[in-house]
Amino acid sequence: MNIFMNKAKLISSLFGYSLLVYLLFQASVHLYEPGRNFDLPGLLWFTHLMLLYIHEAGHFFFKFFGHAMYILGGSLFQVIVPAAWFFVAKREESSLANVALFFTGVSIVDVSIYVKDAGMLQLPLIGGLSKSHHDWANLANEFGFLDYSYAMGEVMFWCGIILSAAAIFLGVKHAITQYKEAPQTPDYSSD
Repeated sequence: MNIFMNKAKLISSLFGYSLLVYLLFQASVHLYEPGRNFDLPGLLWFTHLMLLYIHEAGHFFFKFFGHAMYILGGSLFQVIVPAAWFFVAKREESSLANVALFFTGVSIVDVSIYVKDAGMLQLPLIGGLSKSHHDWANLANEFGFLDYSYAMGEVMFWCGIILSAAAIFLGVKHAITQYKEAPQTPDYSSD
């Protein structure tokens, strides 16, 4: 790979990570506090929508493990899927491992607002206005931790933010290291 390809790869990696920084900033602002108006900016809305599909699939996959796991399965699967992507990418030594780790963190942030909302019931749900389908409110009521749900969501939020920020840092560090370790001489062998 010649010097121009190395620079192009570094620039594209840094551009990609700058988009993740933007997405992390948007998540930290818009997914911090539950509210009735769940109006997210474009890229964050798209990310939330993809995670929502994974969340809903989790209910299906976990329904065979009992009522509590059925309720918890959506949020659990929403975090398991990007985490599994991370472990596979890491095992394969893919440069996308840090991107997968980032989305694991963002997924935790996305779940955290749902956990925080258990006691407030502010967020609009897929099922409409009925709050009887609020996964975390049902779990919190069933297991008696409704008073602690906001604090649990807060811990989850900051864990997700820290994980995502660490993934960006590691990804940028990896991209710069790869650039520095690549040969910096023009490749004339293809002439």
